[in-house]
Amino acid sequence: MINCILDFDPGVDDAAALFAIKNSKNLKLLALSSVNGNVSIEHTTRNMQCLAKLLDINVPMGKGQEVPLVREPYFASAHGNDGIAGLRDMMESNDVAELTSENSVIMMHEIIKNSTEKITIIAVGPLTNIALLLRTFPEDKEKIEQISIMGGSITRGNVTSLSEFNFFVDPEAAKIVFESGVKIIMTGLNVTQKASITDEQIQFLDKIETKTAKFAHKILKYYTSNDAGIHDPCSVIVLDNPEVFETEDMFIKIDTQNDETRGMSYRDLIKEENGEYNCKVITKIDIDKFREILMQALTE
Repeated sequence: MINCILDFDPGVDDAAALFAIKNSKNLKLLALSSVNGNVSIEHTTRNMQCLAKLLDINVPMGKGQEVPLVREPYFASAHGNDGIAGLRDMMESNDVAELTSENSVIMMHEIIKNSTEKITIIAVGPLTNIALLLRTFPEDKEKIEQISIMGGSITRGNVTSLSEFNFFVDPEAAKIVFESGVKIIMTGLNVTQKASITDEQIQFLDKIETKTAKFAHKILKYYTSNDAGIHDPCSVIVLDNPEVFETEDMFIKIDTQNDETRGMSYRDLIKEENGEYNCKVITKIDIDKFREILMQALTE
C-alpha cells in the first residue's frame, strides 16, 4: 500500500485525479492540500472541500499558498471561472467537508513527521507548497518515498512554446523540488496531452445514474472542448498501474528566467552522460489502458 498526500489546484483534471485515487486499490490517501494555480486559492480550496464531500473522502485537508514563491499568480482559462467548469453548484451545500488547517505545509509536515512509514506526495499543481515543505522542514526528505509530479515537458509547452503551465506559474518552486534530492516521477505534457478519453466515453458517463458520474460528465464535456489532455490522473495512475507507462531516467533542470523560457524543463545531457539523474520521466502511455482505468474510476 502506498501512503499518499495529494497536493492540487482543482481544476477539472485535478478532480479526475482525485477520482482515480478514490478508486485505487493500492493508494491510501492521507490528506489533501490545496494550492493556487488553475484558479485562486479561495476557489481551489473550496473545490477541494466540495470534491471531498462529493466523493465521501474523509481525510485532513489544508489550505495552501495563495501566491507563488516569487511571481504574481497566473491562472488558467480551460477550467472556468470557478476552476470546476462553472459547475460547483452541483457540489455546493452547507455541509461541505471541513477544512482541517489554514496552512497545508504545516499539516503535511505533521503527517510526515508522525508517520511510521514513508509517504508519497502526488503534486499536480504548481509546486509552491512542496518547495516550502522541503525548504522549511528538510528533515522530512528522509520520510518522503517519492514525489509524483504532473508538470513540465521534454518537448513543448502550453503557456509558451517551451513552458508547461504548472512550472510556468512557479518556476522557482519547481527548481527547488528538482534540486531537493528527493525521488521524483515527472509526468509532463509530452505524454499527458495524449491522455484523453473519447466523446463516446464522456457521453456514456451521462447515462450512469449516480451524482458523481453526472458531475464527471459535465465537467469533462466542458474541459475537453478547451484542452484535449486529462493531465493530472497520469500522476496517480503511474503509481497504481505503472505498466500503463514507460519511463526513462533523466536529469531535469528548470529555467527561472523571465522570458519565453520561464518554467521550461530541459534535460542536462552532460550530467546524464556522467551517470547523474534526478528523476524518472514518463515517455510513453498506453492510451487504451489509461482510458479503461480512468473510466472505471469515473463510473464507480
